[in-house]
Amino acid sequence: MQRGRMAKKRVSSVELTWIIVEKLKEDGSFQKGLSVAVIPDSRLGWRAVVESRARRRMTPRALRRFEALQKDLQEIYGLSGD
Repeated sequence: MQRGRMAKKRVSSVELTWIIVEKLKEDGSFQKGLSVAVIPDSRLGWRAVVESRARRRMTPRALRRFEALQKDLQEIYGLSGD
C-alpha cells in the first residue's frame, strides 16, 4: 500500500451494487429497469456492468455518471470474498 493512502473498505458485491443504485437514484441517473452487477476484475479489483440492452437505453449523461461513479467507488471500496 502506498504511503498516505487509506486502506479500501471491503464490501460484498451486493453491497456495492446497492451503493451504486442508490447514488444513481440520488442524482436522477437511474432509470427504471436498469440492472447493475458488480463482478471481480483482475486489473481494477472489481467493476460494475449493466446488461447491454439497458446500457443502450441509458442517456449519454447517465453513462458518464455511471462510469465516474464506478471510478470514484473503486478508490474507496474493495471487493470482499462475498
